[in-house]
Amino acid sequence: MNKINIVDPVSMLSPDMKLFELIDSHPSLLSIFLRLDISLPFGDVSVEEICRREGYPSDLFLMLCAMHLSSTYRPSDELLRVDMLKGVVAYLRASHRYYIGYMLPHVASHLDKVLEHCDMISERALRSFYKDYVGFLATHFEEEERNIFSLIECPEARVSSDFSMLEAPHGDIDDRTNDIASLVFKSLPEQVPTPLRCTMLDHIYMLRDDLRRHSDIEMYLLRPLVAKFKNTK
Repeated sequence: MNKINIVDPVSMLSPDMKLFELIDSHPSLLSIFLRLDISLPFGDVSVEEICRREGYPSDLFLMLCAMHLSSTYRPSDELLRVDMLKGVVAYLRASHRYYIGYMLPHVASHLDKVLEHCDMISERALRSFYKDYVGFLATHFEEEERNIFSLIECPEARVSSDFSMLEAPHGDIDDRTNDIASLVFKSLPEQVPTPLRCTMLDHIYMLRDDLRRHSDIEMYLLRPLVAKFKNTK
């Protein structure tokens, strides 16, 4: 039997890599460009060149790419610099806008198509459930921006704050996202066409996985950077 060699995508990331090669190999990383407001076309530039043009640290950009590509990637402590804090917070804020302004409405549009095939009781229940879910996420994002990000952006507050909210698990978000997927799997009427059901599930799982990466960035990138800052004072 021939041995199959599996290439770790994270190991292939490099500042010298052409952006076209990066996106051609990993199209899911396009969402990072959306969040950082890096506009097309890229031409034939490298990661290093586009980051220099946009004023964004290339090593931090590659860390974010790695964390989106691999659920197990953890930046080593020696790669982290306190001056990355500003860029990480900017990215997390942009992710909140991306969820509220793009991903959640996109799922809602697919939900609308599904609900066209549901009875009134199912429609009301599912619409109410999704509305509550969006409200829960919006409240969570607002609390993070008020109680974490705004303090990090204020150097004086950074020193005196304990940032205990960074320790809080994000399991509730994951559970609620899985609940929506479970409803689509188990509770929708049989007359809902399978293609609509599968398309909606696909977008729910993309949202869930992106939210998990968001949580990882907070836990394994933002939190150690905050700790490193406090330890230098």
